[in-house]
Parts: sequence; C-alpha cells; structure tokens
Amino acid sequence: MFTGLVELTGKILDIKKTSDGREFLVSANFFENDLKLGDSISINGACQTITKLNFDKTEFHFYSSYKTLELTNFSDLVIGDEINLERSMKLSDRLGGHLVSGHVDGMGVVKERNVRDNGNVEIFFIELNSIESKYVVERGSITVDGISLTVVSIKENLLELVLIPETIKKTNAKFWNPKVKVNIEIDLVARYIEKFLGN
Repeated sequence: MFTGLVELTGKILDIKKTSDGREFLVSANFFENDLKLGDSISINGACQTITKLNFDKTEFHFYSSYKTLELTNFSDLVIGDEINLERSMKLSDRLGGHLVSGHVDGMGVVKERNVRDNGNVEIFFIELNSIESKYVVERGSITVDGISLTVVSIKENLLELVLIPETIKKTNAKFWNPKVKVNIEIDLVARYIEKFLGN
C-alpha cells in the first residue's frame, strides 16, 4: 500500500523489451535510502517490484508485464523521462494522502492546463473513460500518476484538479501538457461500496 505522497522523481536510464514485457532501469536517490531487492515501489502510481539494485542503491530495475503496459503509460516511457516514485508505506507512518493500492485502473488524457492566481496554482482538466469517471465524486480522492489529489469537479468524463507549485515541482506533473497520458487509480472505497450495494 501507498499514500499517494510522491517522494521524488526518478529518471529512466534504459529500457529493454522482453518477449512479453519491458525491463526498466531507473536512477533515483531516496533520502534515508533503504531499498532492497523484492521491495514494492510505486512507479507513476503502479505497484512494481525491484528486481535488481546497484551497490549504492541509486539505480534499480523493475519489470513490467504486457498487461501492465496495456493499463499504464509505461508503453510511452522513453529514456530520460522522469517518473514519480514512492516506497511502500509503513504502518507507523502518518497517512498524509489516502490509501493507494498501486493497482492502476486505466489512463486519462490531459486536455487542458491553465495557470491561475498569479501562478499560485495550476488547473488541470483530464479526460477519463466512462468506467473510471462513474466512481469519481467532487471533493473525493483520486490518484493520478501516483499523486494523491482531491477532485475539484467531475463533469461527464472531464476531471478538474488543482495543483500547487510544490506538487508540480516535486513530481512529473510539470510535464502534464495536453495529450499526455496519466495513470489513474480511483478511490478503493468507491469500488467496495458498489460491490456491497450490488450484493
């Protein structure tokens, strides 16, 4: 599990295609770095496993299967891209965002980006598919590329978000320009409520 509070961005150093997926090499320098082989790590909101780790823990590999590539924006990643990273949460930590499973539901597409309030905030409009949008409610939580965010509004399939400069500076949201695909995870609670009501 994760919180949706991105710790830092990493950089894609290499990508190798395999018979049914891709292997990525990432450069990242975590504060109080405690990475281990087999650790779960959120990559743009998708839970992946560290498969290789260099001696000083500043570079690691992860493998994505064909299914992960279908559901996420990993197919669009190229060498040099920045990705959002978060290590799995500890039970002793404060939960600053919301509970994030790292199981991406699908992708949204950035449609519009506007600067407001003299640069103090930026407004993003992201188009979701109809399946995802039915679970989204105003002032509810949503995870976009691994970032825990509050829904400002949802009109049909168009999601409105407000990001402060600190979030944009710390994450890959600085690159969220129109036509960019972002990973979406809807709030887990919405799915459980639907299942209970359905039963």
